[in-house]
Amino acid sequence: MVAVSHDIALDLKAEILVATTWQCNLRCSYCFVDNSIAPPHQPQMSPLLAEKTVDALHEGFADVEHICIHLYGGEPLSNLPALRAMVSRAATYPVGRFSFAITTNGTLGTPEAISLLHKGEFQVILSIDGPSEIHDSTRYTVLNEATHHTVITFLNTLRRDTCCSVRGSSVVRSGWSLSEASAYLRTLPLHTIKAQAVRSSPETAYALTDQEFQTYLDDLDAVGDRVIEEIDLGKMPLDDRFSARVLQLLAGIERNSFCGAGNSMLGINPDGSIVPCVLMGESAPVLGNINEDPAIWRMNGVQWSKASTPSLKCEKCPILSLCRGGCPAVMPICAESECEITRKNCEIALRIFRHFQHDPTKLLILAGIS
Repeated sequence: MVAVSHDIALDLKAEILVATTWQCNLRCSYCFVDNSIAPPHQPQMSPLLAEKTVDALHEGFADVEHICIHLYGGEPLSNLPALRAMVSRAATYPVGRFSFAITTNGTLGTPEAISLLHKGEFQVILSIDGPSEIHDSTRYTVLNEATHHTVITFLNTLRRDTCCSVRGSSVVRSGWSLSEASAYLRTLPLHTIKAQAVRSSPETAYALTDQEFQTYLDDLDAVGDRVIEEIDLGKMPLDDRFSARVLQLLAGIERNSFCGAGNSMLGINPDGSIVPCVLMGESAPVLGNINEDPAIWRMNGVQWSKASTPSLKCEKCPILSLCRGGCPAVMPICAESECEITRKNCEIALRIFRHFQHDPTKLLILAGIS
């Protein structure tokens, strides 16, 4: 691995998490957003502000080639006017300037929603925890109605009627392991999958016990083994959680931050306020507003990013170059457990990279090069 300047970015892409609404039609028992980060009584983003958001991002990120607008919330499909405005406005820019992603619970798949997702060529991150008895025990509507059947119908409709790529996203919690969640996701018509531990403090009912946490780490090793097998066969791994770090090692680039928050990643709230990441909740500093000069919030974001240095403990960690201190949104909640999981992910990425050190070209499949 070749060490390079921390100022070198990993790519020329910016990802912007846009919460067009904090309202949601579900009441999931373990909800990370509902319990910790959703600002109270904030109205939905208007179509006009949604259009301004696209224009401001184009101007503010003139130094990057591609901008991914990732709709988050809340449930983004509960604010179709804002979604429609963004997709239509982005279409006025050159092809490749914008792309779209959405994290959705999959319960509001109206014909209009499906049509807009297809028009925007969305990457859809679909929350589905497991079979009905697992999924419906925690993911239910405000009227306490089950949602599994609706989500599966939504998934099948996306695959049949759209060009969207679909990632299955599961929450691993007490009583439901990573191996079980991953095995279930592999039975569905998904392009990629990722099951990860619940974001909660240790005292909650859904937090993994000490034994379950160790099993989770062991299951991560098994996921890594399967990734190696798939790469050996010349196949793109279905679970791609290690891909970015393996490609980083292949390129010999040192990560300059955990995720680019404040720099190549920003968050935008429904009122247009801009933060390093919407997942940081009330602790997130406001960098500016969509209605302001983009130079202001870009500069504030970069300054925040540079000031957010890893802790002294992190500075001594052997995998710092693959991590840079952990997720600024999750670390305050999950603390040491999140650190252990991130460290394990980095170690497995190293193991995958070293496995192919005599034939590194096989790793190019992770970048879509076969």
